[in-house]
Amino acid sequence: MTNRRPDTAPLASLAVLLGVIMVLVAVAGAYRFPGWADDYGTALIVMAVVAYLGVAGRILHWGVGELLDPADDRV
Repeated sequence: MTNRRPDTAPLASLAVLLGVIMVLVAVAGAYRFPGWADDYGTALIVMAVVAYLGVAGRILHWGVGELLDPADDRV
């Protein structure tokens, strides 16, 4: 009996799409960061942006990794 994961290709495609959308939304909304920094504090906005982009990057990384090296091809 092997410990293989189920086919994750549909989720991987959605993860890539979600990750790209999240990064694009962050880039598109970057003009608002200075105003938010004035209202809420620079440190809080920097931490929020880093956390948001970290989640987006990790979702994108997982999706691309699954699409390029699916579990069915692993030994």
